[in-house]
Formats: sequence, C-alpha cells, structure tokens
Amino acid sequence: MEVFWLIMLFALGACVGSFLNVLIYRLPRGQSIVFPGSHCPSCGRPIRWYDNVPILSWLVLRGRCRFCKCPISPRYIIIEISAAVLVAGLYACYFLLDMRDDARGFTESWPMFVAHAALLCGLLACSAVDIEMWIIPLEIMWVCSVIGIASATFRPVGVLLLRAGFIQPSFLDISDSPAPTDGGTKKTTSAEKGEKAKGRRSVAITAEHGVSPRKEVLRELLFLAPAIILAVAAGIVLHYIHAIGDTWRSLLSAREHPRVAPYLLGCGSAVFGYLIGGTLVWGMRILGTLGFGKEAMGLGDVHILAAIGAVTGWIIPSVAFFVAPFFGLLWALYLWLARNQRELPYGPWLALASLVVMIFYDAFVGLLEPYARSVSFLCAK
Repeated sequence: MEVFWLIMLFALGACVGSFLNVLIYRLPRGQSIVFPGSHCPSCGRPIRWYDNVPILSWLVLRGRCRFCKCPISPRYIIIEISAAVLVAGLYACYFLLDMRDDARGFTESWPMFVAHAALLCGLLACSAVDIEMWIIPLEIMWVCSVIGIASATFRPVGVLLLRAGFIQPSFLDISDSPAPTDGGTKKTTSAEKGEKAKGRRSVAITAEHGVSPRKEVLRELLFLAPAIILAVAAGIVLHYIHAIGDTWRSLLSAREHPRVAPYLLGCGSAVFGYLIGGTLVWGMRILGTLGFGKEAMGLGDVHILAAIGAVTGWIIPSVAFFVAPFFGLLWALYLWLARNQRELPYGPWLALASLVVMIFYDAFVGLLEPYARSVSFLCAK
C-alpha cells in the first residue's frame, strides 16, 4: 500500500511540476497562466495532450518540439522530476521514515502534509525564477500563505494607507539601470549588457538608480508602523485590562471552549508564524539598507519566509533564517572569485534551508532545546 501511495504522489508531484513550469515562464513575464493553452514558444503551435504528459513526453520527444524541432529547455523535465521527488519524498520522510514526531499518521496529519507539500512546490517555482531573473513571483508566496493561514481575507491597515495615497510603494521611482554619473558618458560593461538583455534589474539598489535607499526603507517603516502600534496596543490591553485578558485566555482554553479554542489556536499560530518569518527578513532588510546605503535584501525574500512561517509555524523560518547563509556562502564565494559578482539570488537558499529544517525538524529542536531552556530560566530570574 505504501508503494502505491509513493507512486501516486510521485505522479501527482510531476503533474504539479508541469503546472509550475507554466508559472515559472509566464508569471515573471506578465502573461496569463490560463490563456493561451500550452504551446511551443518558438513556433506557437498548441501542444497536443499526449505531448504534455509530465516527464515522459520530454523523453519521448527527446527534448524537441514535435512540429518545429526546436529544443525544449531541460528545465521543464528538471522541474517536473524535482516536484515529484519533493512530494513523494516528503511523504516518505514524514510517514515512512518517521522523521517527525508530529506526523502521527497520514490519516491524521494529511492537512499538514498537503500544506507542506504545496509550500515546497511554491518554493521550487520561486527559486527557479529567482535564479533565472533575480525576482520572486509574490503571487506564489501569497497563495502559500493563504493555504497556511486558511482564514478570511486579511487587509492590513498599511494597505489602506497605501491605497489612500498617504504612503507610496517602496522604491517606486527606481529606474531599471543605474543613472549615469559622468554626464551620460558612462560605459556599459558586457556584464551589464547581459543583465539588461535578460530583463533583469540590478540586485542591490543604490543611489545611482535615482533613489535614496535609506529614505525608501524609512517609508517601509511607516508602512509597518500601524501594524506595530496595533500589536503593542493589543499586548498592553491583554496584559493590563484583566477582564479582556481573562476572556481571551478563556477562549484559547480547550477545556472551557473545546469547539472554538482549536481553531483560534491554529489560526493564531499560522498568523504568528507569518509575522515572525516576515519580520526576520524585513528587519534585516531595513537595518542592512540603513547601514550600507543600498538595498540589502529583496522584498521577495520577506514573502518567502513569511509564507514558510504561515505554513509551518514560527520555529522553522526562525531556524532557516540562520541556516540559509551557510548554504549560500560557498556559492557566493564562487560568484565573487569567478565573476567578481557580490550579489546572489537569496530565495533558493532560504528555500533549501527551510526544506532541510522541515525534514530534520526534530533534530534541530533537540539541538536548540537546551539553549531555549536556559533563556527561559534567565528570563524567569
């Protein structure tokens, strides 16, 4: 029976990977993911259904279009196989190898498995886009966040202020390339021409792009201010107004409200994970930009870690935030030595670190538990 589930999940993952290929190609180019249907980007001919079978069709066609014989990027089969391995492998790690204590059984833990599998597939798609174009499709992370939180539409106060025109989007006036600083005679290097041809913008935004990075992140602080003020105010009210605090704690008690408490706790845990995950990267982005005078991290990285927190809770993004630099360090060193490039797409390393922490969650918790007890003891003092 377990072999049957592995085969079915592998096939399902491959189908999801086929859809991810659509997202990877179309979303960053502003194209619809619905119309037109699958077609060859070279000749434009629609792809027949029997040429659209994940993994198998690419192998049968030998990586070429049936009509114009133009090559089909191997990225398609790589994404399909990767998604299939992620979904089936996650099932094997959780339910066959018992690598997580909270995965008690598929019949009990399938909602967690579905959310985690969807998150991994979303991270795979975002990583592929980030590697190719240095951007992250935020829509994918939004969907993952909604899956994780599973709540009604949430509209933060900052969005209302943004739409009302009181504040502006961050880096609104940025140009696609640095402005010339020597009277328009600045030469464009071959690397810069290559980046422009691929439709990328520079990774780290500096004053040469026509904006002040420090002023821009101060705008972001203004955007975050209502949420921060409301969170602090809520904490004060719950702590000092005993009637409200006691009522809230009563609602969270499974003994007093067994029908309501599980839903409130689950939703609250997802929202808390979303906020913690996003705060970690956003805080580093703001502090780094203020300190170095150029954009330290992209907002796409904020959405990635926030979505991870919404799906998995606050512990995994917190640990992954500190694990990711170790994965990216060697690649950053290679880019620096081989290409004299000091920036790298960070989304794939956040995704890889999160995958590792998700799989080896129990080991990380066991490793950090003594330190957590020590901090609790010191705080109690």
